[in-house]
Amino acid sequence: MQDILSVIVFDPDDPLTLKRVSEAIKEYHSEVIPCSSPQAILDSIQEKTVDVIILVLEKPFEKAYELLSQIKAGVAEVEVVFVSRFDDETLWIEAIQRGAYEYLSNPLDFSELKRILFEATDKHHSLNVMKRLLADS
Repeated sequence: MQDILSVIVFDPDDPLTLKRVSEAIKEYHSEVIPCSSPQAILDSIQEKTVDVIILVLEKPFEKAYELLSQIKAGVAEVEVVFVSRFDDETLWIEAIQRGAYEYLSNPLDFSELKRILFEATDKHHSLNVMKRLLADS
């Protein structure tokens, strides 16, 4: 089991997403990996262990769903969280049905983001310290 929390962020249109993810996990032994293209994500998951991938969900949605399928085919245990400016229950349901861990609306709610990152990585880490830190915040 790895000791570092590793999160890939792919949201080329909103640098605030990268900043918010970095802030959400800063107290943990972690790394945030910015990726500028879908191919960079696929390359990264082949090179290192990644816990969570934060993906922007933009139109055309099918491209994002296709990328989700490619990620899951490469590394089934990585958790994918979609972030979208579209606050649409239908999109959330479809994303989950296609294998996403969660769907968050932009702008990101910091406490919700932190909770989702913890829950997604808790499957892969025995970081009880994270539970205590979350309970204190």
